[in-house]
Amino acid sequence: MTATPATMRAMRYTSFGPASEVLSLAEVPTPKPRYGEVLVRLVASGVNPHDTKKRSGWLGVELPPGGVIPHSDGAGTIAAVGEGVPAARVGKRVFVHGAYAGAGTAAEYVSLPAHRAICIPDDISFVEGASVGIPAFTAYFAVLSAGPVTGRTVLIHGGAGAVGRMAVEMAAWNGATVIATVSSDSKAVLARQSGADHVLDYRREDVAARVAEITGGEGVDLIVDVDFGANLEVDAACIKPNGRVACYSSTSNRTPTLPYYAFALKGCTLHLLQGARMPDRVQQDGARVIAGLLRRGHLHPQIAATFRLDATAAAHDLLESGTAVGNIVVTI
Repeated sequence: MTATPATMRAMRYTSFGPASEVLSLAEVPTPKPRYGEVLVRLVASGVNPHDTKKRSGWLGVELPPGGVIPHSDGAGTIAAVGEGVPAARVGKRVFVHGAYAGAGTAAEYVSLPAHRAICIPDDISFVEGASVGIPAFTAYFAVLSAGPVTGRTVLIHGGAGAVGRMAVEMAAWNGATVIATVSSDSKAVLARQSGADHVLDYRREDVAARVAEITGGEGVDLIVDVDFGANLEVDAACIKPNGRVACYSSTSNRTPTLPYYAFALKGCTLHLLQGARMPDRVQQDGARVIAGLLRRGHLHPQIAATFRLDATAAAHDLLESGTAVGNIVVTI
């Protein structure tokens, strides 16, 4: 086993604010794996909206003492294991998800629970692997955690986004009829490539009317929503009685006014997803399904751009611009 260095390079912020003002490269102690943990030598770190919202102060969370090494997704090779973890895991290629708050993957090493380091096939690059974690687990939580969607109709808002695209792939793989919304012709192509049966441009089409047309007026069994505040009226119109609306963000309106009876009279379930609150069963089942889909080539991370570690601020700026189509990754 190769000895790990005492210190490592990491990006860190000690106050909230714009990326270029608060993110800086630091030399920090290399973590050591505790019982049940693995130490991963990172090659790539995935950037997600949660990372930029937290760094900017938008989420309203407290800043931990010593600051934050951002990002919870990444990929690399297991360099060492803690007690209780088989030594045979050393050297395995893995993607990681759910790094500890404040001790993330924008660094040369990360230590985290062994079950959060999942093997990736040889034909999946580390850059692609770093794009799997939050998007894939959020998509699984939304689409499949409540049971199969085989034979059902699923509406996925933002079907070309990082989460939306994987949600389309999972729903299509599981035998659903998939309706995806997008905002451009180029994104429509991506959604169709991912397996969407119907693609609607929400900027040019009446989504509720088109869904009614596609479903013969019955509505959809499941809605996966990237922006609940923006879409709640459409969701209320499109959801079938006793259907489920799985929402994982409400960026455009953090405090939307809920048309209660529009949902309640249909007896539908509003499922507000948070990856950090994912039940253990969902994590375990999700890891198994996601690993299998990667092996069989059913999940296809799309990379919008890569940045060096010392250019992490530029990666955050690109994500916040809303212009990138695909995942943004920092290489270590």
